[in-house]
Amino acid sequence: MTNKGDQMATIEDLRKYQTELKAKFGSDTNVAYANISQTQLSVARHYGSANIQGKHYLYNPVDDSLIREDVAKWVAKRKKRKE
Repeated sequence: MTNKGDQMATIEDLRKYQTELKAKFGSDTNVAYANISQTQLSVARHYGSANIQGKHYLYNPVDDSLIREDVAKWVAKRKKRKE
C-alpha cells in the first residue's frame, strides 16, 4: 500500500513531466513555487494551501513547494499509472 505522501506531486515530478505539462497547461502559466518557507508565501505552510491569482495551490512539506491543485492531481494520476 502506498502512502499519500508518495502520491503528492513534487518539483522533481514537474521537471520529469515538463514537456507534457507545458502542452496540457500552457507554458506561460506558473504551476509551482519552490522554497516557499523563505518567501511571503510561507503562511501557506500553516494552512496547507494558498490561493494565488485566482488559482488554488497545495503545500508539499517534502520539498517546501506550492503546486497548483489541478497540476498536482494530474501528476498524481501519472505517477499512479506508472506503478
